[in-house]
Amino acid sequence: MIILASSSPRRKELLEKQGIAFIVDASSIDEVLNENLDIEDRIMQLAASKAYPIHQKYPHDIIISADTIVYHNQQIIGKPKDIDDAKQILLSLSNDYHRVYSAVAIYYGDELECFIDYTDVYFKDIQLYLDDYLATDEWKDKAGAYGIQGKAGIFVDHIVGDIETVIGLPTMKVIQSLKNHGGL
Repeated sequence: MIILASSSPRRKELLEKQGIAFIVDASSIDEVLNENLDIEDRIMQLAASKAYPIHQKYPHDIIISADTIVYHNQQIIGKPKDIDDAKQILLSLSNDYHRVYSAVAIYYGDELECFIDYTDVYFKDIQLYLDDYLATDEWKDKAGAYGIQGKAGIFVDHIVGDIETVIGLPTMKVIQSLKNHGGL
């Protein structure tokens, strides 16, 4: 059995789109990044930390967890606290590029595989669209205050990489891993 250890509706949709049979069982952990690690190792460690409690519950099954962060000007851009914070975050991303990392941790029984993917997202000048976007509340509970698959898609000039990484799960890499381990 495959278990998605994530409550993200976007990750669920991405796996469903691939026709993968799975159930969802997510743990809630304190999401603390180890500041002593480089950014890629930090996020992979967090993805593994999310997978571990579900692995304990289903030790013989395949557990998939992930974490996504927005990284801009050497800083992690988290979820906005309120609309003013969302506005400041989005203005900082305007007319610039940022990197979105998605780390994946997959337990195959007692074996843990972790990997990471990133995509560079280039925003155009978004000031014309910003107030209308903020009024939608779509910015809530999203790293970087936006979801590329929603109304904020208008902000994007172009990307370099996989859009599914930005959405929250690099599904092609997940599928390849599952095939390599006999999970598909």
